[in-house]
Amino acid sequence: MQAFTVDLEDWYQGIELPFDSWAKHTKRLQYGLDLLLELLDIHTTKATFFALGWIGEQYPELIKQLTSAGHELASHGYSHEKVYDLSPIGFREDIRKAKMILEDISGTEVIAFRAPFFSITKESLWALDIVKEEGHQIDCSISPIKTWRYGISDSPDEIYTFKENGLIEFPVSTVKYFNRHFGLGGAYFRLFPFALTRIGFDRRQKNDKATIFYVHPWEYDLNQPVVEMEWKAKITHYSRLNRTLPFTNQLLTQYRFDTVSNVVSSQLTQGNINEYSVEILKD
Repeated sequence: MQAFTVDLEDWYQGIELPFDSWAKHTKRLQYGLDLLLELLDIHTTKATFFALGWIGEQYPELIKQLTSAGHELASHGYSHEKVYDLSPIGFREDIRKAKMILEDISGTEVIAFRAPFFSITKESLWALDIVKEEGHQIDCSISPIKTWRYGISDSPDEIYTFKENGLIEFPVSTVKYFNRHFGLGGAYFRLFPFALTRIGFDRRQKNDKATIFYVHPWEYDLNQPVVEMEWKAKITHYSRLNRTLPFTNQLLTQYRFDTVSNVVSSQLTQGNINEYSVEILKD
């Protein structure tokens, strides 16, 4: 009941550099991705890759490689813009374009979506209807942990479905430790001891709760360029990158993972998915 997910983006997309500057930066996607793909292969693990539409355009053969290897292809939007920085029209155009590109390249249906920076927040809940209307069945854009960038602390920490439109939400999985919540993946995975991740997975397994883990290829790239930015963003992006590879190996050794759609399908079959109104996110 664990889903392994990858946000398929390059280093400069993870630090909010402007879209019109992307072509100027050194492309390093393969450096970290090759290490991750090797680990997934060693541990016979299939993952869900939330790919940017722009990445699909730049690396069409990579997209085909991932799907041919049995990994699930999902959407991360086209331009990595935060949802709450877009208008509803702009957001719709962005995710429609990404879905079309990824499906045309791969020949597979894209049914899952994750917003850049988990940016479906209380201010952008309008996006949930658009995600569903544009053909996605599963959303993975909400974090139950509130940070300066994202988060809806009222979100259930489980897979659930929205009563209003039937969209299935698989939010960021968390662990509570010393009265504080931590996410299972991303910077949380690198910044804190592996024991915290293990505690989170073990507790969730004991309570029969599905878990979603997330990571980025640039988190395996120790030699990516360093640029100046806000201190909080710099810490979360660059700190302890040397831990990502060995920690991931430990994770894949100790736990079994599947794709997002397979985990959701299993939970639906078992009747483990509750229905909530979107109003619970507005309190």
